[in-house]
Amino acid sequence: MTSIMSDVIAGRIELLDPLARGASGSLWRAIDRRYDAVCAAKVMRQRDGAEVLRFVREQTVGSAQGLGRHPHLLPPYTWVAEDDTIVLVMPLVHGGTVAGAVAEHGALSPSLVAQLLRQLLDALAAMHDAHWVHRDVKPANLLLEPTTDGVPHLLLADFGIALHEMDVRLTETGFAHGTPGFMAPEVLEGSGTSAAQDVWAAAACALEALAPSRPREHLAPAELPGRVHSALTGSMDPAARPLGELLQQMLEADPLSRPAAAEARDRIPRPAAPASAWARTATGAPFTVRDRIGDFPELSASGAHTEVPLDGPESLVGVAPGLHERLTALSRSATSPPSAAGAPAGSAQPAPAQPAPAQPAARGSAPPASPAGAPPAGGATGSAPDPDEDTTDRFIHAPTRQSPVAPSGPSVLSGSSVQSGPSSPSSPPRRRGGPLRTGLMLLGVSAISFAGAAALLWSALG
Repeated sequence: MTSIMSDVIAGRIELLDPLARGASGSLWRAIDRRYDAVCAAKVMRQRDGAEVLRFVREQTVGSAQGLGRHPHLLPPYTWVAEDDTIVLVMPLVHGGTVAGAVAEHGALSPSLVAQLLRQLLDALAAMHDAHWVHRDVKPANLLLEPTTDGVPHLLLADFGIALHEMDVRLTETGFAHGTPGFMAPEVLEGSGTSAAQDVWAAAACALEALAPSRPREHLAPAELPGRVHSALTGSMDPAARPLGELLQQMLEADPLSRPAAAEARDRIPRPAAPASAWARTATGAPFTVRDRIGDFPELSASGAHTEVPLDGPESLVGVAPGLHERLTALSRSATSPPSAAGAPAGSAQPAPAQPAPAQPAARGSAPPASPAGAPPAGGATGSAPDPDEDTTDRFIHAPTRQSPVAPSGPSVLSGSSVQSGPSSPSSPPRRRGGPLRTGLMLLGVSAISFAGAAALLWSALG
């Protein structure tokens, strides 16, 4: 590792330098020591239950149906915790946000906005197909990967208030989730959550890129369609008219009248010309996405660290396998079929009635050999487990095997049930009169009790 003086969280995430600070926490450049790779670490600011839930929800999106591998989604790929500090870990994006790009370049051309909107709608379509609603789509959550003068690459981030359709809904009076200016009208009215609110917010983001609002200016939802008309009227850009029509439908007050994210995405054609022809600002200047973070001096000097790819650390797993990979390898070595090679014939000994459970083999060591003739562990049928099958059944010991030699006792244990074994000459004969005597004794006790009760009743009446 490096000699940089820094904090290490949970022995894995090494914080290097702070990059940004937001309402829910601070963003740091960090090193994931498991992969020896540079990443981004989001450190929680407030340590109450609501913030813990926010961070856990954000991590959940990353593991939901492969969303972490979508080219336009950037959920965390893991999280760590130590004491009262929780850290979300994700790939580091160097190009800043759409909000920062608009602040630097001003209004963007309709053709460029249309392509950025297409990428955003593609990300939302994947989330909606997985039954997730983002609920906080805004320019500050739209990251850009540095492409200089190439095709801009957008990534949707910050899933802290995302909601799955199967999540428990808690009644909250007078409280709406989202950011002012990018909240659909039904959200402000408290009508509930749906994928349509993300579509409305995506249109609001596109409008913000076409006609940036003044600082602290938040238009009412009913004002946005008129803003779209005024922003695109008179534009000579070939994408202006179809983009305006699409935005008007996405900003419909009725959620049922808006197109779905996938439908809206498919209405925006892919560009046929190179990026230099359409990736421009409203004034015609080239639009470039430069590296806004830069390199860390100590890391640049050592040159020993790569960065976690945008699609997650899966390509780095070969360098340092994760916990799941290590447990899988350990379980496979512990339950591999025993080898009978080298065992002398006829040297098998009778198996005891209750053998001790097999201990897992040490990582990297050969599995212990079983006596010849004994059925292999892995099931009551004696069939060997499939070494390529990932299942927790590998950790369950096989039922106790019955000895091939019958014991001398009256019964033998097999699994969890008791079975009668064959009797031997030395076994004492069973006594068949026991149940009859017990019944007669109970009948006598009952008769005596009845007589005593009758005597007590007679004396009481007399």
